Amino acid sequence: MSKTLQDSASNFDLINLDLRPEITLDDFRSASFRPILEAITKLRDGKLHELFIVGDRGFGKTHLANAIYNEYTRHTGKMVINLNLSEIIEQDPHAESLVGLELFDLIIIDDLQLVRHKQEWQEGLFHLINRIREHRKQILYFATMPARELQISLLDLQTRLSLAPMLTLPDNNDVEDRRILINTILKKKNWRLPAEIFEYLVIEGPHNAGGIISVLEFIKPLFTKLSRVQIPKKTINEAKEIILRETFMLEIADNVVTTEY
Repeated sequence: MSKTLQDSASNFDLINLDLRPEITLDDFRSASFRPILEAITKLRDGKLHELFIVGDRGFGKTHLANAIYNEYTRHTGKMVINLNLSEIIEQDPHAESLVGLELFDLIIIDDLQLVRHKQEWQEGLFHLINRIREHRKQILYFATMPARELQISLLDLQTRLSLAPMLTLPDNNDVEDRRILINTILKKKNWRLPAEIFEYLVIEGPHNAGGIISVLEFIKPLFTKLSRVQIPKKTINEAKEIILRETFMLEIADNVVTTEY
């Protein structure tokens, strides 16, 4: 190996935490995810036609939706559409995006909770579900709460959503789950943390992927271009302080959002 390559290998890579490329179900390999992965396998194999997955903000619903999209298309060769309502619902007040979706073999609807104050979207989704059942296609819902807690005014829609088998995303309270999650995030960008900071982030940092990524963005400047074997204690302590501060701020923000809901 040349000296240039050796020098490059001894430095931390710049963090780039865009998680969309190469998303797979391997990113969810912890024991807590086993029931969800088993259900996804049944969905992929055509043994399950509807599934409702619940998870709090920042716990990886959209990441999982993208992984399922990749898994399903790769293994079945069938047509899938992944519809994230947070990206389209305000621009499409009449729910025209739902027209004709029964042509797809699997329809993934992310951020389903956003339809609860949108009457036309509720009606459009109700008719879409009827068409999907008529054509024996499949549908997968992601939401921040169970169907019966969504306060949907169209009761027939609430009933149909409630009939889908429901599973809840892990809350990552298990320490080993968090280790796997942080390792997955770092591995995707070929970036390493000092062991002391890694463990501190596991124990003291956020429990969800969104929060972890946010904290990593704050500590990134401290470790960029630093040698792995020459990290000042001052830098380690500063990183710990940032982890505590930003985790606390995220908890406050989450409490505000929960209160608003």
